[in-house]
Amino acid sequence: MMNKLYTLALDTANDSISVALLEGENILAHEFRIMERGQGEALVPMIQSVLKESSFNIQKLNRIAVSVGPGSFTGVRIGLSTARGIGLALGIPVYGVTSFQAAACQLIDPVLVVLDTKRGDFYTQLFKNGKEAEPPVIRTIQQINSLTVPALVGTGAKNLTDQTEKKIYPCSLEPAMAVGLCSFQKTCSPEPLYLRDADVSI
Repeated sequence: MMNKLYTLALDTANDSISVALLEGENILAHEFRIMERGQGEALVPMIQSVLKESSFNIQKLNRIAVSVGPGSFTGVRIGLSTARGIGLALGIPVYGVTSFQAAACQLIDPVLVVLDTKRGDFYTQLFKNGKEAEPPVIRTIQQINSLTVPALVGTGAKNLTDQTEKKIYPCSLEPAMAVGLCSFQKTCSPEPLYLRDADVSI
């Protein structure tokens, strides 16, 4: 049954843009690009490119998976609005996947997902046996180092090599690929996950 499910997966929650097309758990096509700005203009053409690469008719899609964050406030909204728009047009469900779930995808060992807030601290969540072992928590590097968890993974973890003795796992999958695979496990409502308010200047 699963190999007949076609999923379009999107991730624009961080300083990148990622799109993947899956048949069940098999990746048919994907694209990834580092991009801090302009995601709104680039996302739909990238979706079209992925569909064209696989000669896939979008009318055959069964479902959409999208990252809900935490991450860039603007990026999260871009991904969610695009996913909802396509889902509404095609009459198919949209599944949310957190940035934590995507980063921990396919990892079984106890691991702390670490995402950089760009404010000197980190969004974190502990996973054990591939499942959430705590709610998301904002931690400093000192608090991270005080935990007994042996390994870190995530967009923030890769920048901590010189600040921690814990093992750093690389993210083995492009974000949208991880979002698509995680969408067959635990999902959430396609609503943004914000752990703090946005910076607003007037």
